Amino acid sequence: MNDKKNKKQSSVKKNTLKAKNKSSEKEASIQSKILEVARKTVLSKGYDALSIRTLMEKLEYSPMVFYRYFKNKRALLHFLWEDIFAALIQSMEKNLDITKQTSESKIKKIASGNIEFWIKHPDKYKIVYLNPDFLEDNNEDLFFVQSPLIKDYLDRILTVISWEKKEKKIAKDLSDMDILRSMVILVQGVAHSLVTVPEFQWGSDRRMYQMMVGIWYKGLS
Repeated sequence: MNDKKNKKQSSVKKNTLKAKNKSSEKEASIQSKILEVARKTVLSKGYDALSIRTLMEKLEYSPMVFYRYFKNKRALLHFLWEDIFAALIQSMEKNLDITKQTSESKIKKIASGNIEFWIKHPDKYKIVYLNPDFLEDNNEDLFFVQSPLIKDYLDRILTVISWEKKEKKIAKDLSDMDILRSMVILVQGVAHSLVTVPEFQWGSDRRMYQMMVGIWYKGLS
């Protein structure tokens, strides 16, 4: 009797687990579909053209389904940004590791790597930087100021900057934060020009951004 009872309980547990897994897969699938349609809309028409009602109509779901996954339209955009920056940071892992010493400058590699990432993924650049980060309502946060992902990434870059200042004896009169700020402006300016004005005769993108990074770094020496 006990064996039959245990087998029955085990079967119930397995069926319950399967049902939960199927439910989770379905939820993930719906969220993925919402993000994909939103990504295409923001890229082709801009953030302002993104309508929750229109978005969900394309997927043949009620607008109320949207709010099971996202607080509001701005939260959806932040989710897209989070995914993009996670990919960027992953591509930078080697250069963020100060335990792996190299004769080359790590902060030059970080600057170049960031620019190269955006050039390789112009659609990602446009989704992030052609849609301003602003408050949609009083309860909304500013992604680039308060995102734990971005904060951690910038802190890691600051650690590399501090390490390189000591190792390479550069930028004695500049704070770590000033160097970081100048790097952000460098990356943003060069990437923006190469991504959004491709018709200009820049020559080789790689040669151009390496030259600009080299000039910037020389100013720190």
